[in-house]
Amino acid sequence: MSSSPSNQEFNPLGKLISLVALLAAALYFTGWIYRWTYFHFFNLQVTTLNLPLESFYLAAFQTLFGGFWATSKTIIFSAIAPLAIRLIFALIQKIRKSLKTLKSKLPINLNLAPNNIIQFFTSLIYEFIIVVIVLTSLFWLARWQAEDDAWQDAVNQTSSLPVVTVLMPKDSALGRSLEKPLENSSDFRIIGDQNLYKRLLGQELTDTSKPDKPRVWRLLIDRENYFHIFPALPDKNSKLTIPIITIYKNDTTGARLTILNSSPTPP
Repeated sequence: MSSSPSNQEFNPLGKLISLVALLAAALYFTGWIYRWTYFHFFNLQVTTLNLPLESFYLAAFQTLFGGFWATSKTIIFSAIAPLAIRLIFALIQKIRKSLKTLKSKLPINLNLAPNNIIQFFTSLIYEFIIVVIVLTSLFWLARWQAEDDAWQDAVNQTSSLPVVTVLMPKDSALGRSLEKPLENSSDFRIIGDQNLYKRLLGQELTDTSKPDKPRVWRLLIDRENYFHIFPALPDKNSKLTIPIITIYKNDTTGARLTILNSSPTPP
């Protein structure tokens, strides 16, 4: 004799583990989308940065509760998502009732599957809808917050990234000599966008003498073998591009640099 659901063993630990696992997966997904969007803004791929696992969870909390506006968006989406789910479920129920009515009017029997199989697939569809709506909500929350934070860090006036000063050997491809600041290095080779390199020549030093167009170099991220720096934008202008310079720490000469940009620099 099968036991009824009310007589089944109560297992709070199993339910708690399942809830924690789902919550951890959702937070990791949110943090990954945030990191991916943020660094993509600076033409970097998050998969190449070897970020620690905990940073993705911190980014998720930054997305959901990082400020008044972020918390407000989280509350709004938390209210809209259940309403969207209930609306879709009601629509599915209406379609099922219409199909049952239509099937009852047919002269032949169309019961091609047992009821338990139909219930299983129906439950699967419901769960799939819930997962899609929740992940879609988290995706856009993370993407919008990351774009806002990236713009904030890209513009000098609002950036919270540290101002950086890098000491380079004399044979580096970029950098100014303190004794001869107008002299450019020439003993090196280049592959790629020549105009992008020329754009940065003579712009290597921070200059705040023009308050309306300051040039301030900031540190984007520091990893074990390299770090990324960039000149912050003077204002929020989507037409401006941000060149990202990658400096490799294990290069003893300091001459190996990589300059990233979203598009070729016009001549």
